[in-house]
This record gives sequence, structure tokens and C-alpha cells, in this order.
Amino acid sequence: MNKLVDKKKRLGSIYRRWVRNKIRTYKTRKITLNQLKKFKKTGPDDMRLIGFLQIHNESKKGNLMRVLNHLSKFCDDIVIYDDGSTDDSYEISSKFTKNIIRSTANDFKGEQLHKQELLELALSLNPDWIVWLDADEIFDRDGEMYAIRDLCAYGERERIDGFSFLEFNLWKSLSEYRIDEEWHTLWHARLWRNNGKLTFGQRRGLHIQASPDGMKKICRIDVKVIHYGYSSEKKIDKKYQLYKEHGQTGWLLERLRSEKGIKIKPFSKDYFPPSVDVS
Repeated sequence: MNKLVDKKKRLGSIYRRWVRNKIRTYKTRKITLNQLKKFKKTGPDDMRLIGFLQIHNESKKGNLMRVLNHLSKFCDDIVIYDDGSTDDSYEISSKFTKNIIRSTANDFKGEQLHKQELLELALSLNPDWIVWLDADEIFDRDGEMYAIRDLCAYGERERIDGFSFLEFNLWKSLSEYRIDEEWHTLWHARLWRNNGKLTFGQRRGLHIQASPDGMKKICRIDVKVIHYGYSSEKKIDKKYQLYKEHGQTGWLLERLRSEKGIKIKPFSKDYFPPSVDVS
């Protein structure tokens, strides 16, 4: 029993170091929405912003229309990597964009390679900025209505390479999110300036590289990323089985559905963007 406890503690410390290193990478400085609202854009909004999305059977999971409708509100175009979907995800995606890379087979551990291929497609469209979301994520109301595009203009003026956002993990409902352990500490750079240096590595595996290399000046912003991946018992179980099938074990796996020491907070409906129905 003691060996199992020691192993869990060791895996937990490894994960926490990994998270801290990720956060440290992006911790340059932070701007607030109030500061952003005071920012005055000059001239027309002519920034070219490309959405960046990877999918696999997201129509069947109930994610696809939500994220595509959301991205369409502030993106000029969307690039999609369809990782071997067998539902109607490709057909639905084709109604939103023609820029789709379609794989004939699912390769979950090849995510980083797929991101590099998708990045090259995005860059071929001559974007000023690229914004990445997973299919089970959206930005909050402020993000959809004005903040993402305003950040692009602000980033151009200040020569910022990227903006980092905090993930809010909805827990078994749309009205609560989880904050214990590492559930509310993960920041990812999701909005990237096309500075001519963006690139992904070429390693295979799980949880390798979320954002591209090539960004030096990254700024945090208090726009929320709303994550639906744990918003129901069914979704939690599917995520658990997915990672188990791909070799994840130990504390990193079991934490996905463990409620030991759980802490949750209310999540207001006012945070959801206009494109999402939460009635």
C-alpha cells in the first residue's frame, strides 16, 4: 500500500513540475480586460485571423457545431485537421471552410505532427494571427464579442508574439467548474502572431506540445477558455477510456475521474458567449 501511495506522490510531483514549467514559460506579464477596453484601435479592423482546429468524430460527441459557430464569429477563416472521423464531421466542417486536411485513419499520438501540418496550411493563408481551440472548448462572452480580435490589434502594436488563456474545466454540469489540485492552473498560449518563426516539433505521444515554438513575448489575458470535456459523467468516462486505451496510467489517468479532495465553484451563465445556448 505504501508503495502505491509513494508512486502516486511521485507521479503527482512530476505532473506538478510539468505544469509549473509550462506556466513559467508563458509568465511574461498580464493584461486585463479593463486595460484592453481602454486600448484604442486606429484605422479599420483589417487583421486576418485564422482559426486552428483538430477534430475526430466531434459531431457525434456534440462539440462540432458549437465550436465552429463560435470560431466563425471572430475568425476570417478556419483550418481543420480531421483525424479520421467516421461520423459526419467532415461534411459539417465543409460548410464552414474548404481548408480541411482529411486523414483516412485516426492517429491520436500523432497530434504534434498533425499540428505542424495544420500550421503550414494556416500560414499558407497569410494570416496576421492564428487562434487555437480544441473542439470541446470555447472562449467566454468577452472573447467572442470583442477581446480576441482586439488582442490581435493590441499585440501588433506592442509586438507581442502570443496571448495565454486560463482553462476553466466545467465539472459534471454547465454551472460548476473544478479548482482542486491542477484543475485550475493550466495556461496555454492560444493566440499566436504570425512572426515568421512558428513551428511545432515532430515527436509522437500524449500531452507533448500544445502551442508552437517561436514565441518569445507572451502575455496572459483574463479571457476564459471554457472546457466541456468533463461537463458530464459520460464525457468524463469517455475521456478516461480514451487515454487508458492510449497507454496513460497511474495518477495522470486516475485523476481524470477521481473526486478525492474535490473543490468546485459556481460558473455563471453570463460567462457563456452569445453563440452558445445554455438555457
